[in-house]
Amino acid sequence: MAVSAPLRSLEEEVTCSICLDYLRDPVTIDCGHVFCRSCTSDIRPISGNRPVCPLCKKPFKKENIRPVWQLASLVENIERLKVDNGRQPGELAREPQDMKLCERHQEKLHYYCEDDGKLLCVMCRESREHRPHTAVLVEKAALPHREKILNHLNTLRRDRDKIQGFQAKGEADILAAMTKLQEQRQYIVAEFKQGHQFLKKREQHLLDQLATLEQLLTEGREKFKTRGVSELDRLTLVISELEGKARQPAAELMQDTKDFANKYPRKKFWIGKAIPHMVKRKAGEFSDKLLSLQRGLRQFQGKLLRDLEYKTVSVTLDPLSASGYLQLSEDWKCVTYTSQYQSDCLLPQQFDCEPGVLGTKGFTWGKVYWEVELEREGWSEDEEDGEEEEEGEEEEEDEEVGYGDGYEDWETDEEDESLGEEEEEEEEEEEEVQESCMVGVAKDTVKRKGDLSLRPEDGVWALRLSPSGIWANTNPEAQLFPLLRPRRVGIALDYEGGTVTFTNAETQELIYTFTTTFSRRLVPFLWLKWPGTRLLLRP
Repeated sequence: MAVSAPLRSLEEEVTCSICLDYLRDPVTIDCGHVFCRSCTSDIRPISGNRPVCPLCKKPFKKENIRPVWQLASLVENIERLKVDNGRQPGELAREPQDMKLCERHQEKLHYYCEDDGKLLCVMCRESREHRPHTAVLVEKAALPHREKILNHLNTLRRDRDKIQGFQAKGEADILAAMTKLQEQRQYIVAEFKQGHQFLKKREQHLLDQLATLEQLLTEGREKFKTRGVSELDRLTLVISELEGKARQPAAELMQDTKDFANKYPRKKFWIGKAIPHMVKRKAGEFSDKLLSLQRGLRQFQGKLLRDLEYKTVSVTLDPLSASGYLQLSEDWKCVTYTSQYQSDCLLPQQFDCEPGVLGTKGFTWGKVYWEVELEREGWSEDEEDGEEEEEGEEEEEDEEVGYGDGYEDWETDEEDESLGEEEEEEEEEEEEVQESCMVGVAKDTVKRKGDLSLRPEDGVWALRLSPSGIWANTNPEAQLFPLLRPRRVGIALDYEGGTVTFTNAETQELIYTFTTTFSRRLVPFLWLKWPGTRLLLRP
């Protein structure tokens, strides 16, 4: 809708001659002309250090500038009227009902009373109640609050930028970690593929050697069979002829007696070996290779299982739980047995009758691994090698002697007389069995007073090692027969899996596995009643 002529005339009356816009906070100068307050502040002095009116060029004093409140109200009414005339029918009803106007005069709130902290319209500003107060424009009053908001907004924006930076860095770190994991995945696949190819080649190499031995045995078998058949045919012919001679009449038989020895000489018959020495030697070498393959794969599997699935932990012993028969090192990683009880006072957590000790670190989850080294006076590698050589020599002697002597074993009175000596030896062996040690794990609440069985039902899962053998400390004890006597026992605890596995830490040979369900905190457990022996925790 076009603006009417009267309204346009009123607009010209309330237009500032400087900014050519509606008068904002109108003021009058000495000559009577009216301008915006902000426009008068922009007028520069020209002569006599006094500003002049832009219309009549008369100088004026800025201290004489006075506000024209009625004109400011007129400007507001004109603006409202212009807005109402420009609306379509029905739009007036959609005018915001929450527009803030002065409740008393229904005018816009242009000022802010700093004394009362209230918003004022032009009429309120000139009232007796607020005229002596300090009133400023709402925009000016809001300026410090706006600056506070902007300052706080800048702080929040900086925080937002920091968070975005952290997020970007975190995303980059995650992406780098994911990339590294993908590279490790490819590495694992490549390494196992290479390992599979290596094992496949070694498998084919052994199978080829086995096929070669089978071929040699097959060829030797044919030669052995052919030669034997030939010898049998020759002897069969000779035997047949001689049998015919034996059936001849005496007169006819006596005619050929002179040529008998020459005609039927006794030849040395052939007795060949079914398996050539070279094939037998290669077969023996192949058996050694298979034994080496078995040991190598078991060591390989044990090492990978330990290194890839179990975490190696360093454990120490708890001196407060150690029996008075045991002596601990200063670092609490070594224990020795003493024949005399050395503790002056008995602690509640201390073993009294049994020479046992617990570890300080407990486990309630995960897969952990540690080792216990057994040091025994008189044990050396040279002695073990000598024992193995002696056993090998005895076996060779037994093979050479064989069972073809023709003598049988007979019981004699001498053996009856030696029964007493054997009983004494058995008693000595029983006494020797008492010298032993146990390694394993136990509940932290295991009973520690009095004579204990120290079995799984008591909360102890351990191996017992002695000079005469190795036993799983079950009920009844289960004797074990590892290939080599372990000098260092590996203990692998899988808490969630409910297993305690014992291995020969040097050869990775599996010795025994306890299977159960754990519900309490588990700690390392050592038991030692073996003079001249030390148990050391590794690492």
